[in-house]
Order: sequence, then structure tokens, then C-alpha cells
Amino acid sequence: MKDIFGKGGNELVIDCSSSDLKVAVGNYNSKNNRTSIYIDKFGVVPLDTDAINDGAVADSFGIVMAVKHALARMDIRSKSCIITTEGAFVHTRDLELPVVKQDQLKDMVKYEVMGQGSNRDLSIDYIVYGTAVDEETNADKLKVRATAVPTDTIKDYREFVKSMDLTPIALDVNPNAIRKLFADGIINGNVNITQTTLLLIELSTRTTTVTVLDKGFPILSRRLQFGHSNIRQVADSIKKVQGNNQQSSLARRLNITTSDAESSVPIEDIDVWNETVAETPALQSAVNAYFKSLVDAVSRTAQFSISKYHIDAISTCFLYGSGAGYKKIDKELSRQLGTQVEILNTLSTVSGPKGFELPQFVNCCGALIRED
Repeated sequence: MKDIFGKGGNELVIDCSSSDLKVAVGNYNSKNNRTSIYIDKFGVVPLDTDAINDGAVADSFGIVMAVKHALARMDIRSKSCIITTEGAFVHTRDLELPVVKQDQLKDMVKYEVMGQGSNRDLSIDYIVYGTAVDEETNADKLKVRATAVPTDTIKDYREFVKSMDLTPIALDVNPNAIRKLFADGIINGNVNITQTTLLLIELSTRTTTVTVLDKGFPILSRRLQFGHSNIRQVADSIKKVQGNNQQSSLARRLNITTSDAESSVPIEDIDVWNETVAETPALQSAVNAYFKSLVDAVSRTAQFSISKYHIDAISTCFLYGSGAGYKKIDKELSRQLGTQVEILNTLSTVSGPKGFELPQFVNCCGALIRED
């Protein structure tokens, strides 16, 4: 997929898909069809809950001030900026079209996408990812994935980037970033992406995205309107009730280690294992509701994909996103699904400094990769 803003060398990337902005500075190299990414600096910019709503910037002034402060604190001086995001405004379609010249194919893709009935002016881009044979005519066809974003949304993001005194270089969307990042490589030191079928699950505050990755290509992606925010809210409420008594049973059950009663409970300090939350009914209720939705979404997506695309059985589920930080979330989800679940800790094509946690910055890493 080409850059929507334009082309150029890029280093700074901001993931604007949720109200916890992810900021990273890095670079990538591509040689002999192998990509390597290095992240130099990284950070999370927490915002008000409604500052970004379904990928749309709602509180531009507040976000701009927060990002400027974060960039100064992190001593980030790069001015070229990539934005990656996701929301209901992103339209994606998989098409099978005749083998024609490039200019004809472009017109056909536009016709097919605009045929959805949208009356908005759309910027449309596409990739050809394979070929197929028509069952009736035996004619060759091209497999095309088209992505469309409203031009007014692109304009809004361009002005948003400029208001931060940055230069807009590219606008990416998270599904495309995921496609580029997971084209090859080894996950967690032992899973070869191009030799297996996997589930990638992004656990965000308000949304959950399930991607079926078949031998290095995302054949299906579903973005669902539920997230893990309620678990965090309940944990925060319990902490406020317990006050500063770090030795209370509630504190031990939640594994709260911070001494500031007014701060939020760190996600990594919240244990979601079924036996742990059973001792705290309020937290147990929030966790159970979340896992019910999560297990249902993952199971349905996996079953649908195996049936429709005739793919191999899915070997492993990998978790990333902010929710991947919950203690024992991989073990609890594995218990409920009855399959192997791991946190996506490492990818052989990505490296960074000490303390770099890949699960939070997956979209940023993918967006750093630019295609001709």
C-alpha cells in the first residue's frame, strides 16, 4: 500500500488508534526481501478516555499538548511523522478481478469500492497479493485487497500532525501495518510465521482485533467493539476503597504494589487468573464478562476462517496490545480456549533498546515499513 500523505524517509510514528497514544522512533532496512526494524525510542502518552474515539481525534488541543510534552521529555527531535490508526471509517475489501493493465485495474478497484454506496469522497489504495482461476471460465484472476479512507479524515490527520509542528509523511492503517510486519520472521524465538497458521489478538482498551495470519498473510481481520477497560476501572475502584493499606487482602488479591492511592493500578499488577479473581467478586465479574466476549470472538473467527478459507488448524494465539500486560492473561485464555496462547514478546525482524516491550508497539513497528 502506498503512502497517502506522500513519500520520504520516516522515523517518528504515532499509533492513534486508541486514547493511549503509542509513540516510537525507529528505522527499517529491507534487503533481499528481508526486513529489519530497529526501535530507538518509545513511549505511551496517556490521554483522557474520549480524546480519541474510534480512531477519530476528538480533543485535538489536549492531544497536541500531551504529544509535544512527551516528545520533549523523550528528547525526540525527528520532525517527519507517520500516523497509523484504525476505526469504522476504514473500509477494506478483498476482490478477484480480471488480469488487466495497471491503469485499468485501478479503475476497476475504484468502481468496486465505490459500489458499496458510500457518498463520501474516498482515497483508495490496493495491493495485488495473489492469483486465482475462475471456476467457470478457467481465466486467470488477480486477488486484490483494497483499502479506502475518507479524504476528509486524511485532511484532518494531516492538519493534526502539522499542529504538533511535525511534517506529515504517511498515513497508514493498523491492518496494513500488521500485514507488513508479519510477512515473515520468527515469533518468540520458535514459531516461523511463513510455515504456520496463527491468530493475532490485539487487546485494546475499547476494542479487540482478531487477525488470522496464514503463512505470513492476514486472510481475515475482525475488529470488535469491546475492550478491557472495565477490568481496569474495577481494579481502580477497589484500590480507592482500600486506600493506602497495602497489606489489606484486596491489595494482595490485586497484587497492587504502587503506594500512590490516587494513581491507576498498573495493568501488569492485575492478576486475571480464575482462582485469583474468585477472591474478589467485583473484579471476578468484570474479568468473566471480558473473557466471555473474548473467547466467543476468537472461537467464532477461527471456526469461520477454517471453514471458508480451508486453512490448516490454528496452532497458536499470540496476544499484543495494552491488555497483553495483564498478569496470567495468556494462561487464563489458554485454559478457556483449550489451545496454546502466548504473549507476543519478540519478533526476529524487530529489535530495540533495553526495556522495549513489543506488544505495545506492534502497530508502530509495522507502520515504519514503507512500500514502493
